[in-house]
Amino acid sequence: MARTMIRNGEARETLKISGIVVTLAREQELDNDEEVRARFFEKLDAKMDETGPGKDLVGLLEQLQQKEFVMGLVTFVRKTRLTKRLDTWKLGNYFRCAITPEQVAEFKPSPQPYLKAIEEFHLKPRECFVVGDEPVDMLGGKRAGTKTVGLPQGFYSREELEEAGAESIITSLNELPSILFK
Repeated sequence: MARTMIRNGEARETLKISGIVVTLAREQELDNDEEVRARFFEKLDAKMDETGPGKDLVGLLEQLQQKEFVMGLVTFVRKTRLTKRLDTWKLGNYFRCAITPEQVAEFKPSPQPYLKAIEEFHLKPRECFVVGDEPVDMLGGKRAGTKTVGLPQGFYSREELEEAGAESIITSLNELPSILFK
């Protein structure tokens, strides 16, 4: 049931990773939700700082930047955390814009955040690609009129991404140029 709710965009307010952490903490009789959430993100950010963005991602961003691709982010990560992450990883210069939930009235799977990014790029939707690993990315991208590329590397399968509207599926970021450079 949870997967269906997520796929349909119905669980956006009820099922978040920090919400799962809070639920688990409550089971352990810890009931300060904000403190639990803050500690979770603190640990998550420390681990991400330690591991870095990965060579595949940095190499891909370099390649796309050299080919003069305009890139942006549409992410559930809040603006302050995202800015810190991009600064720490030295990735901010690759992205012309970053759209976070605070910037639009509706977020994924709504097309609003994607259309906002497209507007900032001064492009047409069909000139753009949405690359994502969640059904809400595919749904939002399709609704915005973009081409969609699914990367099943986490919680969602290839089938779930295709069902949500992925036009192409890649199993590694290294495969993305073959789709973008057609």
